[in-house]
Amino acid sequence: MKKIQSLSFLFILVCAPVLWAQPGGGRPKHQKVEELKIAFITTELNLTSEEAQKFWPVYNEMSDKLKAENRKQREITKELYTNAEAYSEADFQKKSEVFLESGIREAQIKKEYHAKIAALIGYKKATKLLSLEQRFKKELLDRLNGQEGGPERPSDSRPN
Repeated sequence: MKKIQSLSFLFILVCAPVLWAQPGGGRPKHQKVEELKIAFITTELNLTSEEAQKFWPVYNEMSDKLKAENRKQREITKELYTNAEAYSEADFQKKSEVFLESGIREAQIKKEYHAKIAALIGYKKATKLLSLEQRFKKELLDRLNGQEGGPERPSDSRPN
């Protein structure tokens, strides 16, 4: 079973560049990436059909809430860096408080949904999920950049 999961994941990673290479007329790239992420998470968590049917609506609800908070943070950051000269010290204080409160809400959302997801698929799988999104992004980017798990970039090759 583990071999099948590994082969499925490898297939997903190999197909990712092909999906990006497809000419227009298809679904947007972000939707294709979401499909790859769904396959990755489902495989890595080894979700049964029943678990997947219960898990994905809750996960998507959590994801939507997290994306909304992230969007707020990006907007604040962009606003502050684009118009930095126009803001007073008090404006920066207010904006930074809003930004930090949004980060706190993100943590609260993750905590709330961790419990909800654990009730559906168990704490072992729910805890594994905590790092899967980040791992998916890293592996996908590594694959797209041709690194395929290659060594880290040496510190002396970073731009100054």
